[in-house]
Amino acid sequence: MKKEIDHIFPIVEEGSNESYNKRAIPRSANRRKGAKMPTMADVLDSSNPIKLAVDIDRKSLKGFKHPQNKNRGFGGLPRK
Repeated sequence: MKKEIDHIFPIVEEGSNESYNKRAIPRSANRRKGAKMPTMADVLDSSNPIKLAVDIDRKSLKGFKHPQNKNRGFGGLPRK
């Protein structure tokens, strides 16, 4: 099974290129995930889940760019 680097918090949503935002996952899983916001399980795969969660929460206050993430907050949860 070929693996590739996944940015847990997508680069398109201003996710960082730091090591805590990267993980190796199967290529097929990375293609399925695309630019979707990470789930809590995804965040827990991080080498520093607290730092990653803070980054996501801070940036979610501005709103996300990718159409599938509009009106979404941390963990892809609906934002009101």
